[in-house]
Amino acid sequence: MDKRISALIVIVIVLLVAGVVAFNYMGNSTTTNNTTTANNTTTNTSNKTTNINVVANQTGPITAKKGDNVTISYSISNKGNSEVFNVKVIDQNFENTIGTLKPNETKNFQYTVHIPTDEEVQQDFDPNATVSNPFFIGGFGVSFKDINGNTHTINANSLEIKLD
Repeated sequence: MDKRISALIVIVIVLLVAGVVAFNYMGNSTTTNNTTTANNTTTNTSNKTTNINVVANQTGPITAKKGDNVTISYSISNKGNSEVFNVKVIDQNFENTIGTLKPNETKNFQYTVHIPTDEEVQQDFDPNATVSNPFFIGGFGVSFKDINGNTHTINANSLEIKLD
């Protein structure tokens, strides 16, 4: 009986070690929510320290009117000292693959958002529905990989546009 228990304990330990090793080879995933910056320091295989600092930001008008189309400007900046790869932007309205961002590089793009009228909202939801004031645009997400293959995710700031 003691040999069976000992064998079972050895098997459990071997499986745990194998799981830890497999997890490390798959790469770690880091998620940073409710911020515009992923700022981590890692060491790559050549023992060179890398600083990961990716910033995501969106800007738009301060005021608008119901029924307007407004232009939202997006920027993703690599303020770290190492390239980041497979950079993807995900918003409720679109997905945009940026690719690689070199240190101190920024990619900018724009997207037009329609602010609905009360009538448009009522057609889609309820006869008593109205457009909220201020009009809220949530932050977009950015995912990327560092030089070690680790995946990082950040969220950009949200916007509030006051409706006249």
